[in-house]
Amino acid sequence: MKLIEAVILFASLAFLIMFVDQALYKKVALKDSYFFLMFSVAGFLYYTYRRGLRKIKEKQEEEAKKAEKPKKIEQRLKKK
Repeated sequence: MKLIEAVILFASLAFLIMFVDQALYKKVALKDSYFFLMFSVAGFLYYTYRRGLRKIKEKQEEEAKKAEKPKKIEQRLKKK
């Protein structure tokens, strides 16, 4: 997990905690604390999107390495 992904994830969790605190414990109207919930959901979805992109990129790099490296020892020696 990269630093920016960790920051996005934990900021989303912090917004969720603020929403729960405002809505359940301080008895603030939902319309006044709804934006905390929306920021939390948006941050979590953005984190999921970035993580998916990173996994796709890593998979493509891994496939490129496998395609680059010959399987048989004879082919490896011919390459040199």
